[in-house]
Amino acid sequence: MSGFSTGLWAAVSAALLVCGAASAAAAQDAAAATGTLPGGVTYELRADRAQSGAAVALWYRAPAGGFDAPAAPGLSRLAATTVSASAPISGTPLAQLVERFGGRLSVAAYPDSVAITALVPPDRVAQTVRAMTADFFAPVVTAPGFAVAQRDVGEDALLRSVEPDVIEDALGAALFASGPFHDGTLPTAKLGDVKVERVRAFAERAFRPGNAILILAGNVDAAALKSVAARSGDTSPRSPEAAVTPAPATRTPETEPLQRTGVISGSGLGWLGPPIADERGATALDFLADALFAPRTGMVARALAGRKATVTGKFVTYHDPGVFLVTITGDEAATARPIVEKAVAAAAAPMAPEAFAAARAGFVYRLLAAMNTPAEVADTYGWYAVEGDPAYAPAEGGLQGRYFSLAAALTPADVAQAAARYLGVPPAVVTFAKRPPSPPKAPA
Repeated sequence: MSGFSTGLWAAVSAALLVCGAASAAAAQDAAAATGTLPGGVTYELRADRAQSGAAVALWYRAPAGGFDAPAAPGLSRLAATTVSASAPISGTPLAQLVERFGGRLSVAAYPDSVAITALVPPDRVAQTVRAMTADFFAPVVTAPGFAVAQRDVGEDALLRSVEPDVIEDALGAALFASGPFHDGTLPTAKLGDVKVERVRAFAERAFRPGNAILILAGNVDAAALKSVAARSGDTSPRSPEAAVTPAPATRTPETEPLQRTGVISGSGLGWLGPPIADERGATALDFLADALFAPRTGMVARALAGRKATVTGKFVTYHDPGVFLVTITGDEAATARPIVEKAVAAAAAPMAPEAFAAARAGFVYRLLAAMNTPAEVADTYGWYAVEGDPAYAPAEGGLQGRYFSLAAALTPADVAQAAARYLGVPPAVVTFAKRPPSPPKAPA
């Protein structure tokens, strides 16, 4: 059964369908808390004293290309990295401070949000909370910090230009006529023209307490919340959802795909999906993406039968709408694409019960395996909180939570109906061809 024993699936099913004992529920309540601090900061506390480390994360709703036109893809990451690298009034840049604590700081930017995460030893959580909130609630932007951020963001963009990320960004441009998903997250050459004044203006608008979601995960406790910095006079609420405009639904199989050149070759397929408020539909497409595209065990991976092609597929749960994205790269990407399209089309027919049970067991197992560390838990809660539905997060309540209850209730017919509704229309298509190498320079 796709690498799963019947006994394992039975155990998973039982955990999904049967509520835990009162003692387990009490332990969960003691380890988890959510609320809003007086300064307007929303927080999620997910304590697990068995962990050896802790994650402190700040999530903000903010478009990756900035609030003002013209968009500058990569601006949110540039701004967050600049603040982290700039020396605040306290004198030590946050990135350096976290490193001194024996930790690691990272910045991740998504089309409609940005996250700053510090992984630190448990005895440094309160200090990290104090430093991170003080720095970001009153952001300082310095020329040296800006220079560090420009270098880091440029290096990240170079690395991601050879990954499926660049195809996913292009799919956003094809699926949406305007908004942060259309603008994308990967920096372009124009980001080099962004001045420090625009970075400062973005930071001051985005990194407000009322727009912040603070996540504490791992070996943490509620006492660390007392270290959250206050910002006098700031009562502005969380930023609203960024306006998005889907592209006109006039695509046909004969429509010319969006064509790009770069350092990667391949293609991408994209569909609009349900919003996060449609939890049942979102869970169905989450499951379907895993059933089709899980490495080695997914239906597409098996159908490729050793072809020299790498295929990724995922449903991304956004506020409204979600997106279903597929990327195909490698020497045999062209011959792999018909196989992918056939598998997606076949998903509109219900899976056989035994195959469905095996796929669902694998889906649940992989979800749980991806939420073992404090960083993974912080990422999960941050994502669902910033998209507006933290109680739907897969980690909420463990196997007794809403997400896993919905997964347990899925049927082959549910998944087939979701596939027919959302994936039964022609996708947005992008193709990437490798840019010809530059001719060698003539000797001076």
